[in-house]
Parts: sequence; C-alpha cells; structure tokens
Amino acid sequence: MMRESHGPTALIMLRDLTQATLGACIILAWSLAACSSSSPSSASSGPTPEAAGGSVGCAAAAAESATAGEKRPGTEGRYAFELVTSTPAPPALNDNRFVVQVSDAQGNPVTGTLSVALDMPEHGHPSPAQPQISFDPDAQAFTLDPMRLFMVGLWRITFTFVPDGAVADSAAARDSAVFEFCID
Repeated sequence: MMRESHGPTALIMLRDLTQATLGACIILAWSLAACSSSSPSSASSGPTPEAAGGSVGCAAAAAESATAGEKRPGTEGRYAFELVTSTPAPPALNDNRFVVQVSDAQGNPVTGTLSVALDMPEHGHPSPAQPQISFDPDAQAFTLDPMRLFMVGLWRITFTFVPDGAVADSAAARDSAVFEFCID
C-alpha cells in the first residue's frame, strides 16, 4: 500500500529531477562553448577576428607578442619590467616559468613585491591558478612558476610592483606593465 501512495509523488520528483538535469547540461554546454578558443568575445564590438580572416586574440597581438629579453616601461614610468627568460621560449600552452627583473629609472634592479594577473581578454577570464613568486637576491630577479597558460589564444599578463618600504596599496609607489603572448 505504501508504494501506491508514493507513486505520483515519485513520478513528479523524477520529472523535476530530469528537467533540472537537462537544464544543467544545457547551461554547462553553453558555458563551455562560450569559452572555446574559436568563439568571439561577447564583450567586443565591431567585426570579429574571424571575419577579418584571423584567429581569435592572436591576430591583433602578433606584432606585440613579448619575447625573452624584452623590457617594457611601467604605466606610471617609475620602473621598467624585463622578461629576462621564459621556459619554454616562447611561452607555450600549459605551465611556463618566467624570470622578471624590475629596475628603476637609472636601470638598477630594485627589490619589493611583485604580483601578477594572467587573463585572456578575448575570453573574459583569468588563469585558474596563480604562480608562486620568489625573489632571487643574487640575480635581483623574480621567478614566477608555474605560469599556467591553459588555453590557446591571447594571454595578457600584468605585472604590478611595489618597492620595499612602500605601502602596498599606495598608488604613489606602485607601477605595472603589460606583456601579451599568443599561445598556439
């Protein structure tokens, strides 16, 4: 008798569970498709790189892709950021190791705190993991490992530096530089 009294309730619960599962599968499939390396960013306007005959993210950055030994001035002009080495060179899919040196206006290496943001501007998301950052006092350089570049496409890497003795959230001492890499 108990089986009959729970029969309609069980059918309703099974129907609801099936609908919820189907809805979750559709949302998951849509999310994965939105983040594939061949889909354009919904935040961009104008023609897509595919329409111009290029690939997402890499066509615009091809002339700007950073290489080992390249030095870029900070956005505030306080410091220069040099990508001393990348392993592998050039940076490749999955884990990479970067060595970065920060120098003052006279070209002298400086000590302080370096942070990094790894993101894919065409996809609108960051890397799922932050690298460990260590400072080598002999080389006067920071090692970032692993730099997890887990998808093909354009990667924007923003290094932010605060010198020793400065307040970490003080805009007066902070400087940053952006390096972009096309990962094939």
